[in-house]
Amino acid sequence: MSTPNAASYLTAPGGTFTVKDAPYSKPGPGEIVIKNAAVAVNPMDWKIQTFGAILPFPKQYPAILGADVAGEVYEVGEDVTRFKKGDRVIGKPSWFLTARPQDGGFQHYTVCISSVVSPLPASIPFKSGCVLPLALCTAAMGLYPSTRLALPLPQPTKPKSINKVLLIWGGSSSTGSAAIQLAVASGVTVIATASSKNHGFVKGLGASAVLDYQDDKIIENLVEMIKGAGGEFAGALDAIAEEQTWRACAEVVKALGGGKVVSNLPTTFVDVPEGVEVLPVNNTSAIVQHKEIVEGIWTQFVPEALKAGTLKAVPEPVVVGTGLEKIGEGVELCKKGVSAGKVVVEI
Repeated sequence: MSTPNAASYLTAPGGTFTVKDAPYSKPGPGEIVIKNAAVAVNPMDWKIQTFGAILPFPKQYPAILGADVAGEVYEVGEDVTRFKKGDRVIGKPSWFLTARPQDGGFQHYTVCISSVVSPLPASIPFKSGCVLPLALCTAAMGLYPSTRLALPLPQPTKPKSINKVLLIWGGSSSTGSAAIQLAVASGVTVIATASSKNHGFVKGLGASAVLDYQDDKIIENLVEMIKGAGGEFAGALDAIAEEQTWRACAEVVKALGGGKVVSNLPTTFVDVPEGVEVLPVNNTSAIVQHKEIVEGIWTQFVPEALKAGTLKAVPEPVVVGTGLEKIGEGVELCKKGVSAGKVVVEI
């Protein structure tokens, strides 16, 4: 007898999120099914609702979105040895890679590729754990590929300094929080930006210095701070992913002699300063193109770092309620914006 399932479907571009029955799909080779206890909402969810397909998904409607889940393993597919039924886990659904509805997060049961799943310690609630997966993947695809910032992979404990300095714009955001923790675990000195009220939070993640992005002299102050930090400048990661933020990063990089800016913005970057290269984060096909990075993060770093407490499940979950019926409300709240938090729906 098939397992009953339900999902929150986006009916159409510009449409609403509607809960209805969904088929249960068994896992294929290398996959697991997660019985979701909590899911997080991301900016791409409201952007797809508002603007339609991006990058170029979803391919059809109604669509099941959602790229952050936490829950228990319900079923494992062939060749999966890291997990068993009942394990507490977090995972990054890959619906935007596969275009399959069973891979979306906004449902009771989600199929995940096991290489982007990690055990979740019992000490971390599901509502906290689900803030991590997409942010970790996005940050990692900016920090580690040789065509991006090419940092060494992170160590779960006692990383050795590599004498490099990195700028992270938007340190209190979900991606920024993950990027700071990954970069520090890679032995990098991090200089970050955030609003003044979030400076303590960002420093607590390991940033050596945090500057207020609203300061009129933010560019000059960042350049001075990075020069004074010592070490080679590694480049900049724009975690906010807006035109004004990648351009601000580019100004800093230019003033420091040139280099790379990575930004999670699906666009063509124009009028880039001479000597500066602005590159998008390719998160869609990471599982296929960067298997060694995915393994280094999800198999080696995340499980051990969560267990050791060196990777924090941040930012704080902003729980809008319980049940798939709350997905639409969560997407609306995410669109309005939350500071140093991430919108979560418990299932």
